[in-house]
Amino acid sequence: MRIVIVGNGVAGMEAALGVRAREPRWSITIVSEESDHFFSRTALMYVLAGQMSHRDIEPLERDLYARARFDRVRARATGVDVNARVVELAGDTIPYDRLLVASGSRPRSAAWKGAHLRGVGHFVTLQDLEWLEHEVHGGPSCGGRPPRPDAHETPIAHGSPYRRRQVAAEARRRTARSALVIGGGLIGIEAVESLLAAGLTVHLWVRDEWFWPLAIDRREGAWIAEALRSHGVEVRYGDEVEELLGGDDGNVRGARSTQGAEIAVDVVVIAIGVVPNTEWLAASAIERDRGGGILVDAGLRTSAPDVLAAGDCASVPWPGGGHRPEQLWYTARDQGRVAARRLLGDEATYARGIFYNSAKLVDIEYTAVGQLASGRDGAADWLFEERGRVRSSTRIAVRNGHVAGFSLLGRRWDHSVLGRWIAERRSLAWVLDHLTEAGWDSELVPPLVVPPELRVTR
Repeated sequence: MRIVIVGNGVAGMEAALGVRAREPRWSITIVSEESDHFFSRTALMYVLAGQMSHRDIEPLERDLYARARFDRVRARATGVDVNARVVELAGDTIPYDRLLVASGSRPRSAAWKGAHLRGVGHFVTLQDLEWLEHEVHGGPSCGGRPPRPDAHETPIAHGSPYRRRQVAAEARRRTARSALVIGGGLIGIEAVESLLAAGLTVHLWVRDEWFWPLAIDRREGAWIAEALRSHGVEVRYGDEVEELLGGDDGNVRGARSTQGAEIAVDVVVIAIGVVPNTEWLAASAIERDRGGGILVDAGLRTSAPDVLAAGDCASVPWPGGGHRPEQLWYTARDQGRVAARRLLGDEATYARGIFYNSAKLVDIEYTAVGQLASGRDGAADWLFEERGRVRSSTRIAVRNGHVAGFSLLGRRWDHSVLGRWIAERRSLAWVLDHLTEAGWDSELVPPLVVPPELRVTR
């Protein structure tokens, strides 16, 4: 059996390892344009901040391909011929019996004037990291790979999310001093923190009224803005970019907003989201949704025979109808494991568990579990703001008499415990009585104490 997997992220690697664990003789080919080795995308910020090396963020040993007898192809996939059963590369093809597309996400592009100036980029791919390291540090930031002389002059391919961007002309002589990050959300705040750690003056422009309104409410957004400003970040909400300003040398020099604000900056990071990386399938007979996600059923099967899709590029069935991608690390991992069973010929379906996410937003711990209304939709059913030795915010949603979701800032929580309570359909009164059991703070942090007047009467 010839298995081909396009993409060596967490979905692709989980699938490859799952197949190999049961079928030692099958041919498994992994196609990746971005990198030779699987790496943790969520750890890119630690490399830019100088806290980890490129090698440090690779979870698997570099000799894994040889030990697992994976055939590695470092090339750009350009299409799939489902009738001939081949993956098309630039100037070559790879035949398959069963195919998994796990090509991930690409940065959402911006249409502003000046968006293609040197010194303007994203913070999603390994090539983005290398570009930003050169802009900020003049080279690898912490034990990174040695810079290649042509690494930032020659694009891989037009339109590729993994192209190597040109570095501003002066980047090898000096490093950037000021930066603008455009967009809220996790990628934006990771870029802000990394640039702060590198010693830059950082501006954050978000067109929404507060940071990440899809996940947090106005009060929480104000707290995050306060934390950012305490670290010297110039935060601007409720305004949009009108134009990125360039000099005669083609390098970015500043930015102007629609409200007339104008700043001088040396580097701009666009963090306005990601979209499925599926443009290379535009001419292939594999059905996609309007957003570019590959439409799959509960078994991750596409519209083409023996072709599966998993991870950020897959548009999976959604509760209540419709399809949409789930662009989270752990959902890509879980889908990769289901895809492995499907590639092996097993019957398997992807069952979405209870949603969870966690991060550290500057100094503020963040945990979300289950389903809450978005930050724009108003207050939760139960809210407590703590302002003692620890500052925290606890929002809990209740649906049909049982707890349905948590949005928690300022403390560390065990999402598995909170998710279990949702699955068990616990009441709000019961959850408040047992809330400390889900705490994950260090031993020196005092436990959360809910005032008696906020206790729910049984």
